[in-house]
Amino acid sequence: METRNKEKYLSCKWLESGVCFDNGVYGSNVKVCCYLSAPGGGNTMIFKDYHGEKINWDEFFKIKREYRDIQKAGGIVSGCQGCIFLEENYWDNDDYVDSVIFDHFTRCNCNCSYCYTDEDKKMYNKLKTYNVYPIVEDMLKRGILKTGGAIGFGGGEPTILPEFEKLISLLLKKGFTNIRVPSSGIKYSKIIEKGISTGQLTVVVSIDSSSRETYKAIKKIDAYNKVTKNIIKYAKAQQFGSYNVTSKYIIIPKVNDTQEELENWLYFNKKNNIELLVLDIENSWLSKYREDKPDEKILDLMRYVETKAKEMEFFRFELCDRAKYLL
Repeated sequence: METRNKEKYLSCKWLESGVCFDNGVYGSNVKVCCYLSAPGGGNTMIFKDYHGEKINWDEFFKIKREYRDIQKAGGIVSGCQGCIFLEENYWDNDDYVDSVIFDHFTRCNCNCSYCYTDEDKKMYNKLKTYNVYPIVEDMLKRGILKTGGAIGFGGGEPTILPEFEKLISLLLKKGFTNIRVPSSGIKYSKIIEKGISTGQLTVVVSIDSSSRETYKAIKKIDAYNKVTKNIIKYAKAQQFGSYNVTSKYIIIPKVNDTQEELENWLYFNKKNNIELLVLDIENSWLSKYREDKPDEKILDLMRYVETKAKEMEFFRFELCDRAKYLL
């Protein structure tokens, strides 16, 4: 693999050293990242029509270098036009990967009304996937995959992937310390518990409610008691003074947008030592109001929750990009 000196230019960690294993109704591909919200449209490809075959890493890095050369010359890769993750920095240009998103699956054990798979849940649950464990194992053996970046999951529900436990176990053993797993929380995972206990993994559970009734209205499944039990159990696995369990709340106007529901969510988290909170807004609703003046009720509610969380002294409270956009 080729090594080149650091240069300063506009780029991002995903163009430089990231990869996304993608799968969906529009095809199964290897991409630079999974972000599709940039004006350029995202979907910056490395390999199209990929289904888990052995990867030619020389060709992989050749394509990566072509993208870098466009950026170094003062241009912008077409799909990356306007992306918020682009930044001028000193990039080392070395041929390696340290940030990976596993987005190669769409099957889920939940049925969230705001999920993109809600348009045809049956179809998305039947989409074929492939095993990424041999790919990761090959990357590690070749010295291509290095620690220091971010490991994340998209897709459906990671814990029901056949290779999930084995894959996370391998990454933990190899010393990866920034593994982020979004989960419905319905299936309890011992390997997630282990990653939390060592401080190497953070689980993100989008509860979106503080009552069984609201949860059922959003998720279309009666699993609130199971999910809250599991997230409390995850929280108990945290090291003293270390927080690796995130509780997420996506505001869905006219469904879970009451002060009482959100307050109770805050109290539940504080009571159970869940100190990492994320507040978001439903994407489909935001899309409708992107060009209009947003509902002041929603804005006031978001401001109230943010203020209340600070008063309650949570370790970290974050607004997702969509929520920041509204405010």
